[in-house]
Amino acid sequence: MPFPQNTALLGRAWRQSLGGRTGRLYLATGVAAGAVYEYDRRFQASAISRTLRAFWTIAVISADYKINFRSERGVEYLNGIHERASRRLLSCCRDNGGLFIKFGQSIAVQSALLPPPFRRELSTLYDNAPSSHIAQITPVIEHSFPGKSIENLFIDFSPTAVASASVAQVHTARLCSNPTQRVAVKVQKPEIQLQIGWDLFALRTCARLIEYAFEIPIMWSVNEVEERLREELDFEREGNNSELASRDLTTLGDRQLRRGVYIPRVFWNETAKEVLTT
Repeated sequence: MPFPQNTALLGRAWRQSLGGRTGRLYLATGVAAGAVYEYDRRFQASAISRTLRAFWTIAVISADYKINFRSERGVEYLNGIHERASRRLLSCCRDNGGLFIKFGQSIAVQSALLPPPFRRELSTLYDNAPSSHIAQITPVIEHSFPGKSIENLFIDFSPTAVASASVAQVHTARLCSNPTQRVAVKVQKPEIQLQIGWDLFALRTCARLIEYAFEIPIMWSVNEVEERLREELDFEREGNNSELASRDLTTLGDRQLRRGVYIPRVFWNETAKEVLTT
């Protein structure tokens, strides 16, 4: 009978068509995901990827605690959960870098509130952070001083950083305006301004997730952390605070304190919000 044969042919054609559409859908999804990833990497300093990594890490840690944390299982078992959580959090902070290093350092000092593994693991974030290449930080300096190149501002600017932290790095140089004056130039890392909005969004969202999952009121601290981080990224504010401390040391400090503390001079003509020269 022709009917079943036609039905079989139609079924085969339908499956082939469906398979073709599914393959094209997978291909289009892969291409779109690749395009978003490349855009994020090139133009957003991987801010979106870093945010998703933070969400995933907090979700996994939360699920681990929710499923496995049972007091009857004993101290050793519970310490294992703390160890896993602290290592996951450390890995996320290191992989993300930037302000996430700051977040991890802030958690590390909460020794009175968190289990010891968090302090032990996250305290390693205080070690020297990787520095950016001079080709990456030069635009930060030149953008801070419109119409001037780095050669118009500094002589013998060290090509490699002499110190590096989570959000900035330090180079040595001499001033073009006074070639005998050696200075330290603190430059904000170029990706920080691109990442800060996403990073603070991730911080607030993760804090809300933790608060919802464990009924721990921590959102009150987020605004304080955010305000402190934004202030820390303003190097003009840091320069003003340095001069205020210097005046206080001169007028209020005793002689022994003045001998033991040195506060460097700020060179304001070579200082901006993302560059501090002392």
